[in-house]
Amino acid sequence: MARPVKCPRCGRDNDASFAYCLDCGQSMRPAPPAGAAPARHCAGCGSPLQAGFKFCAHCGRAAASSTAPAGPPVAPRVVAPSTPDETQLQVAVVAAPPRLSAVRHDGLPGLVLELLREETLCGRTEGELRLSDDPTVSPRHARFIRKGTQVRVEDLGSVNGTYLRLRAPHRVTVGEELRIGRQLVRLEPLPRRAASDEREGTAWGSADTGATLRLSQLLDGGGVAEIFPLGPGENTVGRDAGDVTFPGDRYVSARHALIKVEPGGVTITDLNSSNGTFRKVIGSADLTAGDQLLLGAQLFRLDA
Repeated sequence: MARPVKCPRCGRDNDASFAYCLDCGQSMRPAPPAGAAPARHCAGCGSPLQAGFKFCAHCGRAAASSTAPAGPPVAPRVVAPSTPDETQLQVAVVAAPPRLSAVRHDGLPGLVLELLREETLCGRTEGELRLSDDPTVSPRHARFIRKGTQVRVEDLGSVNGTYLRLRAPHRVTVGEELRIGRQLVRLEPLPRRAASDEREGTAWGSADTGATLRLSQLLDGGGVAEIFPLGPGENTVGRDAGDVTFPGDRYVSARHALIKVEPGGVTITDLNSSNGTFRKVIGSADLTAGDQLLLGAQLFRLDA
């Protein structure tokens, strides 16, 4: 191994093959004797050209295009590696604001509203999001409250309610309303028949199954249409088959939802239905990206 060569300027030991000092950049080549022709350097990379060579041994550039430099060769700048400042690595990323996108059944793009303000009002005649063509939307229907990327929806006492699509099993309380297809239903207690009614044979339809809860089908205006007793365990909701059926509603899937009645409470789970199962928002509810809301007859999705 060749002995290291000491830099004449700073004294650092450098490898004998180095053309310049790694510390100060001083040329490590011996100075040409007095009166000698100046050494030629490659016009491309600046490396010294050996006598008789037609091409640069370093970069391959033709030696004919190289000329003797007017002065001494310029040493390359040696920059020691360093850790860049954190401010140089930071990229200013401005997050897009959350937005509400109308979901159309025909697949065409619908209305998109960016939630730029801390509060955005939705209604038929008031607010930034106006649904003037939908008579089921109240004049002041709901309000969206934004804090950073977090969004909360608040129902403003609308006549027909604000409904949030279920994405996981939901615990249902007595008196709570649900949207299944086009149907509005409510969980209610089922009055037990008195012992005297059983002795006297009062007409109650089928025999007592021990059900203590029922699902009531609500009509426009608040009237009750059909009543479905919910027995202990699993109760299937579907269009044509199940414990709770709505054969005239094409928006109800064949197997739409499952209602489970247990001693600890009642839960409803959507069975990947085409049009979803929705719960009524009481007061307000936190939203996450991908959540869908029914405002009157309008379906919106939160994109964030």
